[in-house]
Amino acid sequence: MRGNLTYCVIGTGFAGTCALWHLVQRLTDARRRPPLFRSAVTIVTVERGPVNGPGYPYAKDNVQLAHRCNNEASTMGIHGNDFVDWLTESKPWLIRDHPELIRETHPGIELNEWQPSDGEFYPRALFGLYLEKRFQETVERARAHGIDAQQYVRHEAVDGYATERGFALALRSLDTGNEFTVDGIDRVLLSTGHWQSRATDALPGDSGLVASPYPPDAVKAAVAARIRSRRARDERPRVFVQGMGPSGIDAIMTLCGDGEFTYTDDGHIASYRPAARTGEEPLHIVAGSRCGFFSPVRGPLARYEPHHLTEERLADIRREHRGQLKIERILDLLDKDLRRATDGAVGWDDIKNPPYPSAKEKLASDLQDSYTGNLVYTLALRARRLRFYHQLAPRDKATYDRLLDTHFIRTAVPMPAANAEKLLALMDAGVLTTVRQGYDAPRIAVEEDGRFRIAYLSDEGGQSVLRADCVIRAGGHDFRMENHPSPLIQNLLRRGEIVPHEEGGYVTGGIALDARGGYRVMKRAGDATVPSPHLTSYGAPVRFWQHQHNFAAAFVEAAESVAEDWLDDVAALTARSLTVDGPGLVTSETRS
Repeated sequence: MRGNLTYCVIGTGFAGTCALWHLVQRLTDARRRPPLFRSAVTIVTVERGPVNGPGYPYAKDNVQLAHRCNNEASTMGIHGNDFVDWLTESKPWLIRDHPELIRETHPGIELNEWQPSDGEFYPRALFGLYLEKRFQETVERARAHGIDAQQYVRHEAVDGYATERGFALALRSLDTGNEFTVDGIDRVLLSTGHWQSRATDALPGDSGLVASPYPPDAVKAAVAARIRSRRARDERPRVFVQGMGPSGIDAIMTLCGDGEFTYTDDGHIASYRPAARTGEEPLHIVAGSRCGFFSPVRGPLARYEPHHLTEERLADIRREHRGQLKIERILDLLDKDLRRATDGAVGWDDIKNPPYPSAKEKLASDLQDSYTGNLVYTLALRARRLRFYHQLAPRDKATYDRLLDTHFIRTAVPMPAANAEKLLALMDAGVLTTVRQGYDAPRIAVEEDGRFRIAYLSDEGGQSVLRADCVIRAGGHDFRMENHPSPLIQNLLRRGEIVPHEEGGYVTGGIALDARGGYRVMKRAGDATVPSPHLTSYGAPVRFWQHQHNFAAAFVEAAESVAEDWLDDVAALTARSLTVDGPGLVTSETRS
């Protein structure tokens, strides 16, 4: 080990900021004895965006006011209830500089009467401000204690490889294009977040295809340019939003941002009024997905503890199948719990095929259930929290990924009630309709006139077609590493510094981690794979993450683990320095 340590965090969104905060907190803990050799530590951060903290999902340029967090404020802190604590301590500043972020979640409130709420779903832009401030404070704390904190914003890591000095990263400035190398890095955290995979169909490049719902200004500009000719012919333009999960809802809110929602006296959505344009019909938005339903609505968990799908029953299955779980057995136990909780009215088949004639009726029912607790949502969420996916046999993982993940995600990743009220108001206003594409629908095609041809299932179950001027893709995530757009990821794969996760011939996608636990990335060593001495990762780049974790709480758990792992290096360096230099030479006063 050299006489100094360099850590690097690539991607300073929620995951990276969380890791940085926990690392610096431990490095600067005044209660630690002996004090750590902090002046020998350098922390490098690399971020593509213009500021550190928000990352892509919460950056102000990538969201608009109506885009809400999908988790309650009390679950979103980088430690404890820190987000709500920050809202409370920042209240005067937020009221003065960002009143719109408060009024979005508390319409009609007298600002001086606002009290941050644990259970509120605040705008993502507000959470982005929190992350930005906490990042800045963490860097200031590090520097005040003698830690060298180096920040590269508007920079992209494009390559990485092991050297005699540690690990080297090639960085590129997104403003100038200049490239340079940072060498001698001891540990690297790949916290690069979700990615927009390289498209593999014939549509990319078509001016009417919007590959992502973000940033919203780009979405609005693309749609406006595309529908201008339709407006000139006095025809009503139509946009198809492909995906009815949280990203699809954000896309819908972006498209309706020029209109106005009205509120009842108690703060609920009453109606939607499209932007007034003389002689023009409002934009027609069609949302579609394989199942044709939105996620359920967040509310309190119902008071029901699983009777069949329990840790004890899972242990029994593992004993019977050489340490592995069987998906059929899990679904059978979940079905029994659903029927037990609902007196036989609901089973697993009702999750796969919700018994509602339309998305609107299901949405209204889910909204009503959210006030008292939705049993189906509660049981699906608790099943997911058992983290059974990583213990499935490879063949069962393939089955889950292909056929079942969509049902668990749709049922267990719900929306805030405010979004449900807005969607219903948009449907009542005739602005929004929905379709079910089915699981074997042909791909979207482009017709001779430039419009898109989208197949869907009619109410009778037959094949029908709609035509749209634009398509906004807001569907599921593609974990195949070969389609990852990052040059860093592709070069790390090529060099064998990371490998895709694979089990029994089935490539699940995502980065492979050490199977023994922790967050060390696996690398290629000849014909074998071994834990990397340098690379660590958690969050979206890891395949199992979406199947088994609440992102916010899991980031904190992972960040704490990584910080403790990295701190062992500093403790070893400190101990060595004390041995070589003698006690009293390495103190917080002389080394800070």
